Amino acid sequence: MAKRHVLFVTIATAVFSLAASLSAAAQAVDMQCINEVLADADDSTTVGELRTLCRERLSDESTAPAKTQVPVYEQSALAERLAYEEGAEDRPFSITMHQPSYIMWSTVDEPNVAPFLPLDPTAQLDDSEMVFQFSVKAPIWRNMFGSDIDGYFGYTTKSYWQLFNDDFSAPFRETNYQPELFVRKVIKRDRSGLGILGWDLSLNHESNGRAEPLSRSWNRVMGRAGIQLTDNLTMFARAWWRIPEDDVDDNNPGMYRYYGYGDVRAVWTPNRNTFTAMLRPGTQETSYEVTWSYPISRVFRVYALYYNGYGESLIDYNYKNERFGIGIALNDFLGRQ
Repeated sequence: MAKRHVLFVTIATAVFSLAASLSAAAQAVDMQCINEVLADADDSTTVGELRTLCRERLSDESTAPAKTQVPVYEQSALAERLAYEEGAEDRPFSITMHQPSYIMWSTVDEPNVAPFLPLDPTAQLDDSEMVFQFSVKAPIWRNMFGSDIDGYFGYTTKSYWQLFNDDFSAPFRETNYQPELFVRKVIKRDRSGLGILGWDLSLNHESNGRAEPLSRSWNRVMGRAGIQLTDNLTMFARAWWRIPEDDVDDNNPGMYRYYGYGDVRAVWTPNRNTFTAMLRPGTQETSYEVTWSYPISRVFRVYALYYNGYGESLIDYNYKNERFGIGIALNDFLGRQ
């Protein structure tokens, strides 16, 4: 146990050191300042001149008397994210974040060892493991057929790494791969407008890439909507239909009992904190998740998660667990800097 604690402290120290060094590099040139200077510049202004103007502005601000004030946001958190992504994706070679990307240490109440026993009756799982998720998307067809609908490719991978399980060579317990093709429409609204700000329609595949008896996969047609309730409160609603499989080929029998037909997630961004709460009602079982994140630099956020229910991963689709984790994230569903 002491060895695990030393290893965890070493990993945490390395992660926070990396965050600090990247924070210093990110703050060398303030991109928000550059965007503000760019808005007033003419076509002949060079990139070097923009950086010089921005450094001068930051220098002036650093010598001004300190003021204590609450940040004023000029649009809702959801509209802010959609506008930022729209601008970023107009550039060549653009890739933006999709679902949250993070790495965290976590612990579960009781690991699900049952799927592995047919292959190794002596298999044991540690209740502590590293969990990391990486999720990106890229536009593949802007303004489809001359409309205001865009086509995207998205990819998400989530891994559960038994880093502290020395007896079994620290294996990756489970990895889920989720590619998808989707179309997106962003609905333009002014700051006071409430309602749906965007929707997606996707063809979604998810699997763990393993052979029987550990193989898990399913294909879905999925609809998503981002609903602005207030400037700081957003709801993301998803509904899906699983593409049927033959009983012989179905390695996830009874999925609707645990996954149901959709989920809802509320995201609250009252300030630089981001709080989320997810509810996924199955036809017989219900799962929920709550998270919190806060920016520690212009690159990273501290990220904490609590999960209770079924289907956190495909290998656990019919197994209930309770997980708590804390780590570092590149992004959240929404977030203020």
